[in-house]
Amino acid sequence: MSKFGQSLAQYWSKIQGSLFPFLEEELGPLSAKQQQLISILEIIRIEQFIPDYRWCDGRPKKSRCAIARAFVAKAVYNIYIL
Repeated sequence: MSKFGQSLAQYWSKIQGSLFPFLEEELGPLSAKQQQLISILEIIRIEQFIPDYRWCDGRPKKSRCAIARAFVAKAVYNIYIL
């Protein structure tokens, strides 16, 4: 197995072994779609790519990380608004 494959397998083991049980304890049983969304958000870590504009003047900014995560959730759940 390649180094990337080993790293991904270890990461997936971490998600299944600690994150899912923690969330299920807090929220109850997770559906397959919820587990898929959680896995995707945990792997891509989209918030690392979102610039922080909290020191700019003007109207308070909405949480760009929350908005980005919502776009990912829309794609996973196939929610498209025309």
